[in-house]
Amino acid sequence: MVAAFLFAIHIVAAIYAFLKYRKEGFGEGLLAVGFMGIIFAVGWTIATMLTNLLFTPEWFLKWYYQPVDSFFWYIVRKEINRDVISLLILTLGEIGFYYIYLRSESGESEKTKPGGTDPTGTISPEAKEK
Repeated sequence: MVAAFLFAIHIVAAIYAFLKYRKEGFGEGLLAVGFMGIIFAVGWTIATMLTNLLFTPEWFLKWYYQPVDSFFWYIVRKEINRDVISLLILTLGEIGFYYIYLRSESGESEKTKPGGTDPTGTISPEAKEK
């Protein structure tokens, strides 16, 4: 269930990226989805390598067969495995990457260009002098 939720988040993000960049053209929307697909595939591979190094099968067997007292820990134990941990690491890494990537992209468009207008529509002092 956790893995399905993480995949659903990625699908929603891909739809958002397609719709955001589709305004510039259909090809741009497909390019954004393709970029996200490449980041997802490479990132999941790297995250899986990390989780395979950090969480050995012996550790998971010891953790999985340890007796539990609550139903909550029983469900957590059923849901969490190395694949889900690698998807969590991937999702957190993607959140950071896309935040930095999209923030820098939107920050450039909001800056006032010399001799132009700022986002509120007022004329800059350089344009008034010309």
